[in-house]
Amino acid sequence: MPLYIRFVAVFIVIFHLIFLVESSESILIEFCNTLLSLCDMSGALPLTINSLKHKTGFNMATDGMTVYIACSQCHSIYPLETSQRVYTFKKFSQSAICNNNLFKVSTGNYSLPAMIYPFNSEVRLATKILQARFHVQDQFRMIQIWRECNYIIEKNQLTMQELANGIVVPCGYARITKKIADGFSFMKADEWKSWCVIYSPFVLKHVLPAKNLENWILFVDACRLLTKPSINDKEIDEAHSKLQLFCTRFQTLYGKSAVTPNMHLHLHLGECVHDFGPIYAFWLFSFKRYNGLLKNIETNQKGGFESTMMKRFLERTYIGSFIQSFVNHLPQFAIDFLHRISNSQDQLAALHPSSTASTFSLSDFVEYSLNPCHSALGCELLPPSVFPIKLDQRITMCKGHYECLLEFYRHAYGSHDLFGHYSNCESNQIFVNNRIEKMKRISLLGQEYSSGSYFRTYYLENNSEDKAAFPGRILYLFQHLITINETVITHTFAFVEWYSSYSLGSYQPMLNEGIELWNEPSSVLNYECIIPVHRLYSPIAIAKYRFTITSEFKRLVTPLPQKIEA
Repeated sequence: MPLYIRFVAVFIVIFHLIFLVESSESILIEFCNTLLSLCDMSGALPLTINSLKHKTGFNMATDGMTVYIACSQCHSIYPLETSQRVYTFKKFSQSAICNNNLFKVSTGNYSLPAMIYPFNSEVRLATKILQARFHVQDQFRMIQIWRECNYIIEKNQLTMQELANGIVVPCGYARITKKIADGFSFMKADEWKSWCVIYSPFVLKHVLPAKNLENWILFVDACRLLTKPSINDKEIDEAHSKLQLFCTRFQTLYGKSAVTPNMHLHLHLGECVHDFGPIYAFWLFSFKRYNGLLKNIETNQKGGFESTMMKRFLERTYIGSFIQSFVNHLPQFAIDFLHRISNSQDQLAALHPSSTASTFSLSDFVEYSLNPCHSALGCELLPPSVFPIKLDQRITMCKGHYECLLEFYRHAYGSHDLFGHYSNCESNQIFVNNRIEKMKRISLLGQEYSSGSYFRTYYLENNSEDKAAFPGRILYLFQHLITINETVITHTFAFVEWYSSYSLGSYQPMLNEGIELWNEPSSVLNYECIIPVHRLYSPIAIAKYRFTITSEFKRLVTPLPQKIEA
């Protein structure tokens, strides 16, 4: 098949899968065939989408799928070619035969199965993982109880919503823009998660009595620990103790009748984590999200929606590999175009790992963000999933920011004389140019950062070996190149502003709720405004707030767990 015809064929298959319904593919194929006929290449393409999939090899995505006839009552399955008309399965030896009809009543020689079961071994393996559910029912039950106690009333909900709208929630956490004011109606699971670990400690501060709030924070603290992507034995035991204390005090505060079975199940979460690893690895969020994706699949093909959903699922999963199979037959710009229209760019790193993938050390990278004594220069290897990085055009740094960058190099490399200013660099110095390439965003092991993102980073406290987390805001992300010993070295940095410590020192009025109090950001420019992206520990939720009308605005910081998605 000639190059251009191969490209057209692959494009039609992908375009049909992503954008078209079944009735439209014939029009597209006819158009392309007509276009090719004008170039004296009539009949170059098959006339049906199935033939085109077979010709391009895309049918391999669904070749492993088998369809069975299934019973809606006893769930037994039979091959499509079975001669049986009713189900003969017995659930137990003493049970009666199911005797459910295999086929719908039909006319003619064709009988339509009453129910089908599409099966694929890869999908079966993917869905065989144990799933855990975040206990959203208990959270909704708590709202109901607080309403019954008149702690939450309609007026409170409006105030709570106003406070919630002032919280800046990082990427990866659901925002609750109006559902609190609407009485927590139609909240999704990820919104309940955000409500629990981010919103509730802040907005309930002046709504619940002290004892009730203190008890709720036990549940919040346990959830913050258990929803971490990585967790140790000490944290598991701490979470279990908090849940146990929460359940005990809950019964005291609200009575035995308010206790639900799920509260008993909380006490088994520790065992589940010990047995299966972090809840983050086996909860239902990704499973439920896939249900949403499946629900949006067009199912107007012949043969039943079950088979259509299975086929579409397999085809969309396979599409990145399918495009890459033509990498030696199509030019790179065509491959990039096909990835772009199919939104399969994220699969590129997995399909073609970079040359640094084999030398990248996950433990070292995590150590840079966790241990301030493990210094990073900014040129260390980044996770392979970061690439390719989309960079803007090279620009010139402003004078003040350049001075910060130059001072950073001198401090990080431990030599003031080694690096020279671009305007008067001597021959024995390393030239530090003032040109940088900004990037809009970067994803570090599942944590998304961009201009304006809030984060925290660990540093050693003054005159101490104790480490402490300091919050800041990213003004922009950028890469900078310097040449050392004739080798061009790429550094990846964030230019940040830091929030200064609260003036009253250790006084933290919301520390029990897991919320830290900080002053407004400092305007001081120095080398500490430049940090390697390796040092970014985790995102934070932040809110601007003042305790009285006459007091100054402060920043309320809610630390969030670090993600490690290797």
